[in-house]
Amino acid sequence: MQAIDAATVHRLCAGQVIVDLATSVKELLENSLDAEATHIEVKLKDSGLTSITITDNGHGIDESSFSTLCRKHWTSKISRFEDLECVSTFGFRGEALSSLCSVAQVTITTATRDSAPMGTELEYDLRGELTKQTPIARERGTTVRLTNLFAKWPVRHQDLKKNIRREYLRLVSLVEQYAIISDNVRVSLVNQTRTGTTTHVRTAVQSDRLTRLLSVIGASLRPHMVRIEHGCTQNSDEVKIDGYISQPIPEAGRSGADKQYLSVNNRPCDVPHIKRLINETYRSYCPAKYPVFAISITLNAQTIDVNLTPDKRTILIRHESLVLDALRNVLGRVLEPVESVFSVNRVQPQIAAPVNIDDEGPSGSAAGVSPVQPQVVAPMQRDDEGTGERTRTAETSVPGVIRCFADDRPESSRKRPANPVPEPNPAHTKKLKDPLPPAPPTRTSRPQPTLPTQPTASKKLQTMVIGNCRNRIQNDTCEWTRTRDRMQRKHARHVAQLEESQERSMDPVDIADDAASGGVQNTDDPEQASRALSRLIHKTDFARMSVIGQFNHGFIVARLHSDLYIVDQHAADEKHNFEHLQHRAIISSQPLIQPSRLELSIVDEAVAIEHQSTLERNGFRIQVDDTKSPGHKVLLLSQPVIGQTVFDQQDFMELVGKLCVCPEAMPRCERARKMFASRACRMSIMVGDPLSLAQMSSVVRHLSELDHPWNCPHGRPTMRHLFRLPT
Repeated sequence: MQAIDAATVHRLCAGQVIVDLATSVKELLENSLDAEATHIEVKLKDSGLTSITITDNGHGIDESSFSTLCRKHWTSKISRFEDLECVSTFGFRGEALSSLCSVAQVTITTATRDSAPMGTELEYDLRGELTKQTPIARERGTTVRLTNLFAKWPVRHQDLKKNIRREYLRLVSLVEQYAIISDNVRVSLVNQTRTGTTTHVRTAVQSDRLTRLLSVIGASLRPHMVRIEHGCTQNSDEVKIDGYISQPIPEAGRSGADKQYLSVNNRPCDVPHIKRLINETYRSYCPAKYPVFAISITLNAQTIDVNLTPDKRTILIRHESLVLDALRNVLGRVLEPVESVFSVNRVQPQIAAPVNIDDEGPSGSAAGVSPVQPQVVAPMQRDDEGTGERTRTAETSVPGVIRCFADDRPESSRKRPANPVPEPNPAHTKKLKDPLPPAPPTRTSRPQPTLPTQPTASKKLQTMVIGNCRNRIQNDTCEWTRTRDRMQRKHARHVAQLEESQERSMDPVDIADDAASGGVQNTDDPEQASRALSRLIHKTDFARMSVIGQFNHGFIVARLHSDLYIVDQHAADEKHNFEHLQHRAIISSQPLIQPSRLELSIVDEAVAIEHQSTLERNGFRIQVDDTKSPGHKVLLLSQPVIGQTVFDQQDFMELVGKLCVCPEAMPRCERARKMFASRACRMSIMVGDPLSLAQMSSVVRHLSELDHPWNCPHGRPTMRHLFRLPT
């Protein structure tokens, strides 16, 4: 073994601190904020490939620190490890400038309040040693210039050139985070290329956090942003939450989680549990979208550890559960009222007063009569006996019995029904002398619907017996006591059967035999039993399945090893057709009479310009006007059309949001997806279609070629495990 020389150690450590374009700018931006600058300009040439220049109006660098400024682990932020518990600055490790000297050529121009307008230009070598010092005119502040980033790191330099567009967008997102959290600071990001100079981030000095957030995400979301405020103290740990989140409605959310800014103690960071909680809570109210938010959490500095990674974006929170509970509560209060407000158009049923069947009893009803079932009133029927009376029938709760009301009004005062119904044969009716008996007891205690009001004096209450089909006469006399006893006995038998089944369900179950039949030889091992009673299927397994046959002209029975599976032929073919349309369909577009100028955020505009061909395949044709200011360069020339449906700018923004998250995939907006799903359903094999063995094999084999073969576009599963064959 031998010791590694100091130069090699320096380069090895520097490669862990400065890993890409974004981290190189991040370190310098944090230095400017620590210097209490109120104006910070980040200027890139050729997206950072040629040079990176960061200028601020902070305190400047004292002359006594020139020689040690870029040395490893030299810092003015802390002097011992215990100072980390109360550190309030972004940087404290003393590694940033030293690491930058290893990956780029560093030139620093600085001036303090006392030395301005005379400043000093400093040049450093790869080890961070001062090589040149030149007087120069300079106002108070500091300018750091990096050139030839990663020039002596061939692999990283080649990767930076290859993916410069992606790296630049990551840089823009990072600068946006610092611009949002920096109060009373104007932050701007400018990129100079051969085609011109573009400003991608710009905030005002005297602006609140919401204004800075809207300057990043777009002013169109202003009506949909909701304020989050929370402050509590528990266990001597104060948790304060402040920020903004979009309302859980489709027009306020985004298709991806690309506009989410989280900071702890005013430090942009990545806390996966917190971001996951925010997204899951939001998507429980609006499942199809992701929230836009800028949330700042303030904690006791002694309860967090920021010294986990060189970039200090990963932090450790001592009482993370307390923070999650507080955040869950405030999100529930803020988001739930928005989701709970909705309008419903309903027709309320008209409930009439109950009918008094008899005059017996204190309330005018027959003693012991329980509420009867609702009546179904039939149209007025003609009297065939020439008595001048007409009857209106209403079903009762007693099987085979209906109640009739005789109408003795004059013929002239009656309205003839528009659609008369066949009249019952008078020979098949007979009046009952006894009042109605009690109805059979009901099994539930639900209040029964009330009946129409009691007929007036002009209507004579009658009761007739009609057969089950209302065309055969029942016995002239009905012994209701015997009927009631028979129904009570039937009810008692039913209750006894329910109790017996419940007792059987409470008996202990011995799963040894069942588990052994499923392939489990050692039921004492829960993990082994779980593995044996479950099947892990990869989509490539569909290509190895052998088709046995078709069941009921709707399902395909296939075999894989000792397991039988049943495949839904319609759902499987539908998913294959759906993904084919998703990947290859080109949507026709309809030109606009007057091109529409879109107001986009700077990042969305850059994504739209970069992926013009993808947008055109989705039916959106755009034109770029470089003479306009950033955010207003894109003109919409045509919109997609499918059938009678014309897509709008909201669908365009949805596509741009998906391209921000996953630029490699072919995105589709939600409305196009639904139409593709409907078209795939209609063009697929239907349930009831007989298939040959070759057709069934083709359906199963196609599942192995899909991205997600487990469900059809509407959520219907394509396959289920059927049976395990005995070995």
